[in-house]
Amino acid sequence: MYKLIYSILLSVIIIFAALWFHIIMIPLAALIFLWTKWYYRHHYAQIQKNLSLKYPKTLQTIYAFIILGIGLGLGLLIYRFGVELISVPSASMEKAIHPGEYIIVNKLVPGPRRFPENPDRYFRMKGTAPLEKGDVVLFNFPEGDTILDNRPDESYYYLKRHYNNFDRLREIRKWGNLVPLNVKRRPRFVKRLAALPRDTVQINNGILLINGYEANLSPTIIKKYRWDGSEKAFKEAEKNSAFINHYQQKGNIIVEMTKGSYKKIPEDIKKQLNPALLEKNVPDIHTFPFNTTTGWNTDFMGPVVLPAQGDTIKLTPENFHIYKRAIIVYEDNKLDLKNGEIFINGEKNNLYSFKFNYYWVMGDNRPKSFDSRFWGFLPENHIIGKIPENFLHLDE
Repeated sequence: MYKLIYSILLSVIIIFAALWFHIIMIPLAALIFLWTKWYYRHHYAQIQKNLSLKYPKTLQTIYAFIILGIGLGLGLLIYRFGVELISVPSASMEKAIHPGEYIIVNKLVPGPRRFPENPDRYFRMKGTAPLEKGDVVLFNFPEGDTILDNRPDESYYYLKRHYNNFDRLREIRKWGNLVPLNVKRRPRFVKRLAALPRDTVQINNGILLINGYEANLSPTIIKKYRWDGSEKAFKEAEKNSAFINHYQQKGNIIVEMTKGSYKKIPEDIKKQLNPALLEKNVPDIHTFPFNTTTGWNTDFMGPVVLPAQGDTIKLTPENFHIYKRAIIVYEDNKLDLKNGEIFINGEKNNLYSFKFNYYWVMGDNRPKSFDSRFWGFLPENHIIGKIPENFLHLDE
């Protein structure tokens, strides 16, 4: 009797797991095996006894394969829904994470994702904690929905914005065909969460403002400064300062250093350093939202409100380009602007309710990070998990 109770309890657990993980075939196979074993329990016991007497090695081999299968199954579940080991290829998170380092990704923060390809079915299983400002996350690159098969590590959209004659160059330089990728197959990036859904993001004089206040995310953030002193004074300052890099740009010496190091340098050196900024109201077509009428560039942009799931916004010709990609590409709608009027899925309508939460991410190494400043919002369904703090270098 106890075996029957055990089988029923195990079946309930398997059914619950199938519903929770939305994996049907594996639990179904387990249930069939479980109840077949129960139904033929007497035959099974006799077969097991005969095998142990006549073919002990065969029985051991069968048990070994069963244990191996269970181990592989558990490993697959841990990989898909628990943790994953990755190597960071780029320097965009320097100095918090060095290129080539191996780090753990915790997928239980904010929780394993399910059906990321479908905005109407997508959800997250309950995780151990929500995402917070300053968290470092692994995510699939939102603009990676299309790549060039001969240049898979570069953004197709960035190249298209960069070259007016892109289609001709693609053929001449043999960049390859366009390859569509679903969410899980898109390239992976590691960045820091600078802003959460419903936050207002603005960059003014190169300073990141969240809800009107300067964001104080990490002392490891690298910024650019212009040296306004003499070259002789710079050589002396270089000996006593934590400059990461320096180079000539338009006749000026540009220095890269962390915010933490900048605060610690002597005042006489600090007086010679000023933020190296782009000019205000000089638009950059490569900067989100890729519309020169905004006048935005990477040092002067916004304000822009990040959408949250369920929030309804009023679309206007002014904010149309800001939310266009999220509504069309990430949430699978048709959106048009005709004669100053908004049409959603063919109907005249200027109100839209979002299906996803959206985030703003930036790399700590600001001069070398391809982040939200260049491609916009990060949809929640692209987020894979959080990098635990003990894998980050917290000092500058």
